[in-house]
Amino acid sequence: MSWRPYPKYRPSAIEWVPTIPEHWEVRKLKQIASVMFSNVDKKSDDQELPVLLCNYTDVYYNDYITPAIAFMEATATPEEISRFKLAPGDVLVTKDSEEWSDIAVPAHVAVGLNGVVCGYHLALIRPRPEVIHGEYLFRAFGARGINDQFRVEATGITRYGLGKYPLDNALFPVPPLEEQRAIAAFLDRKTKMIYRLVERIEYLGGKVSETKASLLREYKIALVTAAVTGKIDVREAAA
Repeated sequence: MSWRPYPKYRPSAIEWVPTIPEHWEVRKLKQIASVMFSNVDKKSDDQELPVLLCNYTDVYYNDYITPAIAFMEATATPEEISRFKLAPGDVLVTKDSEEWSDIAVPAHVAVGLNGVVCGYHLALIRPRPEVIHGEYLFRAFGARGINDQFRVEATGITRYGLGKYPLDNALFPVPPLEEQRAIAAFLDRKTKMIYRLVERIEYLGGKVSETKASLLREYKIALVTAAVTGKIDVREAAA
């Protein structure tokens, strides 16, 4: 299927996303979500309460944070639990990494998780539901152009870190809420199809299969980018 563009576009304020659909907005992340940096580490303290810890690797290797993940057992204070416990719709991103390219890798909290808190080296981003749909925001974090904002702001030499100011003030395209949900549903369906194809291809093995799988992953990123930056109109396809 060939995707059609929107009827009209206008200039955006995002350096790497020159135009957006005419009826979309551009807003800073702090205007559409709260951003919190977790200080809950892997150490256990007998004076604290037991928790399950969502770590860097849980986010880095998974699109969705679900009960199927084997979370680490740790402890936290009541204040930390209240502040950093995961809720449906939350988006987690990596804020520290040894590689510049691994900054702001996102994952979405798809369902309720009992006793799971956000761990160190991660930012917990809680969307304001009247403005932004959590799964759309998750996809936007993974889009080229939007994600580039975080990579260039990461500082360090042997290890890179992203501060709260660049996150708070990063710019995001914001369609109407109903349209955000349509985009998220479309991308959920399409990315699942791509992942199934990748699994089948990798099962065959060999360099040709590796190349095909790599091309499919690139196509997935390109499709996500096109949808969340308004280069293609997927509303009918997502219905």
